[in-house]
Amino acid sequence: MLNSRAIWIVPVIILLTMLGCNRADAPQQSEESASTVTSLRLAVLSPGMAVMIRDLGYEDLIVAKHDYDLVLSDQVPSAGSELGFDLETLIQTNPTHVFFQTTSTTRSAEFLQAAADRGWVLFERPLNTLDDIASTMDDLHFLFNGVPQREKRQYDMNEVFASALPSVVLADSWTDLGPIADEVGRVLVLGSLDPIGAMGPGSYHYEIIQRIGASPAIESGSMWIEMDYEDLITLNPDAIILIAPRQPSEADRFAAPTEPTQEQIEERFGPLMDLPISAMQSNRLAIIEHPLGLLPSGALGEVADQIRERFESWNE
Repeated sequence: MLNSRAIWIVPVIILLTMLGCNRADAPQQSEESASTVTSLRLAVLSPGMAVMIRDLGYEDLIVAKHDYDLVLSDQVPSAGSELGFDLETLIQTNPTHVFFQTTSTTRSAEFLQAAADRGWVLFERPLNTLDDIASTMDDLHFLFNGVPQREKRQYDMNEVFASALPSVVLADSWTDLGPIADEVGRVLVLGSLDPIGAMGPGSYHYEIIQRIGASPAIESGSMWIEMDYEDLITLNPDAIILIAPRQPSEADRFAAPTEPTQEQIEERFGPLMDLPISAMQSNRLAIIEHPLGLLPSGALGEVADQIRERFESWNE
């Protein structure tokens, strides 16, 4: 599986086409474009995109947020969710751009009419896979920074890749660990312990395990699979990773993630510790408490880094 910069060539070329490679008004990476960015007003109706925009350094441009946002200031007004956008709040906050995640929910005619009447730029992207996350972060990067160009509007791909694109940074986190991952064996990712809930094919965390070169213990099924003790014993994974986000706090912007002690891990797994399972016997157990560990955002790169560290420690 490719994990180098080359994997992003096709998505970025597609992105450049979407941005308008032949348009005379294509964005420039210049002081002029930088000053234009400061005039943007962003309604970010996706918790994941809010994290992306914050991480790219444009949090101060956000004037409205999703009802279930996890990272923005309480001073930023909430403007609804997939169940329905609060048009009154959106109109009052007067955004230039409205960001939301592609879902099965149909946008109301009232919302679309309001957007058309007020000239809101709608930025909608799917966030169903790790590649969706990476390409969306690149789209945002280019939206805010423009695309490096040569004369006659030709894009300079060397400059594009010379910059630290978000997708390149994420690809580094998802690089195959090789023999280290092989040694870990079959990995089970859990999202809850009571009831036991496993993250199956199609989930972000299942993808992470595959990207870093390990073998998922579950080979088929849905993104969320409930299990009982007998199922767990039959599956007999060699390693178990529990994704259990803690409540985010202001300190999470600056503090390094903490790692639970062995005693805390055993206490958390409780009666599962007594099951005749390879992961319990070899003590290959981990708890990832990243506060944004379930959001489709760049935080999943940090989650991957933490999982990689656990794999490496198990092989010491």
